[in-house]
Amino acid sequence: MKWQNLPRWIRDTLSVVGAMAVLLIIYDAFFAKNVNWVLVPIQIVVALLAVGVWSYFSYRSQQKRKLAEEQKQAAAKQRAIDREKRQVEAAKTAAETREKNLARNQAHQQQRHHE
Repeated sequence: MKWQNLPRWIRDTLSVVGAMAVLLIIYDAFFAKNVNWVLVPIQIVVALLAVGVWSYFSYRSQQKRKLAEEQKQAAAKQRAIDREKRQVEAAKTAAETREKNLARNQAHQQQRHHE
């Protein structure tokens, strides 16, 4: 399986825990006294689980926020389009009303003129 095919949260988890494991082994090998080497793999597995769970939920939360933001932007864009359509329709209606009023006023003026 290729590294790029893995989900991002798994790649992040493996990267972080890999670096932590290397540092843990270096510390235990060179600086710690009375090291229990049986615990090192257990510590690495626990770190994988802890960081993996945190990374998964963090990534999922980011995706939800991103989706919500995209939906918010799409809704705002749709509202702008709807508002523009309403303005065009209102302008068209206003022009028709103006034409009707102008024709009516001219007809009234001609009637008064003939009287």
